[in-house]
Amino acid sequence: MWIFLLNTKMTRSTQMASGLLFLLLLGIGGNMFCDAFAAHHLIICEQSTVHLMCGAGMTIYVDSSEYGRHDTVTCSFGRPPYQLQDTSCSSYSDVVAENCNGKNSCIITASNDIFGNPCVGTYKYLIVIYDCY
Repeated sequence: MWIFLLNTKMTRSTQMASGLLFLLLLGIGGNMFCDAFAAHHLIICEQSTVHLMCGAGMTIYVDSSEYGRHDTVTCSFGRPPYQLQDTSCSSYSDVVAENCNGKNSCIITASNDIFGNPCVGTYKYLIVIYDCY
């Protein structure tokens, strides 16, 4: 958004008001720009489904997706400790990118059937980072 002030004979109060309006609009426009191009970070617990979406006229670009476990806290509610102990097991996958890139929206389920089983006996989660362009 561009604002041009064409009137060169402005009073001091008009200049101040115009400057404040410009800064306000710049702040709003800047936030809209940042939100439109901010990366989306999703964590999907095993056997859960998520709907990736972009705004109208925009498409998904998957930066990365990784299935496994990195800590004992994420997606741990109601799980026995033995399913959370292996925190160094994960694998990167192109499955999300292959199914979602170039689309406005897509649905992904975090499961061993889709992403393989990088750590047998461990409750896993899928991390997806994507942008909308």
